Amino acid sequence: MRGLSGLAALRGLLCGARALGPSVLARSCSGGPSWTRERTLVAVKPDGVQRRLVGDVIQRFERRGFKLVGMKMLQVWEGPNVVCTSRAMIGHTNSAKAAPGTIRGDFSTHVSRNVIHASDSVEGAQREIQLWFQSSELVDWADEGHLSSIYTA
Repeated sequence: MRGLSGLAALRGLLCGARALGPSVLARSCSGGPSWTRERTLVAVKPDGVQRRLVGDVIQRFERRGFKLVGMKMLQVWEGPNVVCTSRAMIGHTNSAKAAPGTIRGDFSTHVSRNVIHASDSVEGAQREIQLWFQSSELVDWADEGHLSSIYTA
């Protein structure tokens, strides 16, 4: 892990003095050799964990085509444009302004109980991922036919 001050700042951003809930790291199935690999840190906040929304959040990222590449009671996702796309999937920070169909629009109850944190930029994601994961804890998935070989008879 990098500096303790960065870790404390991230914990403060995510949940104040409380402990972190689950998070995820993944990579898109839809990308090909030409896409730029991005990773992002997504943290389900304690209110999302308490309300048992972790599976719903993971399911939305998987349905979007991103692959889980690391998990501690943390989650980070990887794929083409994952930072921008995940921000759109999550919705506005203020639950009153979050669109229906977004994670916050569907599950958030208040700006301080908005279920989830996600990195706001590629650089921010790299910094946050390094705070929580060692490189040996992350899976580097091979895009071997996008799983089609598993289902081929």
